[in-house]
Amino acid sequence: MSHNIDFKTLGEKGLYLISGNTGAGKSTIFDAIRFALYGDDSTESKNSDMYRSKYAEISTPTFVELIFSLRDKEYRIKRNPRYMRAKSRGEGYTEEKAKAEMI
Repeated sequence: MSHNIDFKTLGEKGLYLISGNTGAGKSTIFDAIRFALYGDDSTESKNSDMYRSKYAEISTPTFVELIFSLRDKEYRIKRNPRYMRAKSRGEGYTEEKAKAEMI
């Protein structure tokens, strides 16, 4: 499952309010941004196993991708936590190592 939030639709002022009911997902937005930038989330209680849904198909990759502009340059950060995935060849599982790339 993929979710895309386009902040450009909110305007060019650069200051936004993210509000909603308890459990609506506000912290998830900030956790995803922080994980993309720093490799952790806003709380110290979570571990990398919490970044992958227990309901995700074993073949579904887990990653966050953050695309942002700064001083007329576009940056892309893609980061994934450590998680178990289906082997590319044969049967069984293998560990996908945590990694990050910035373009």
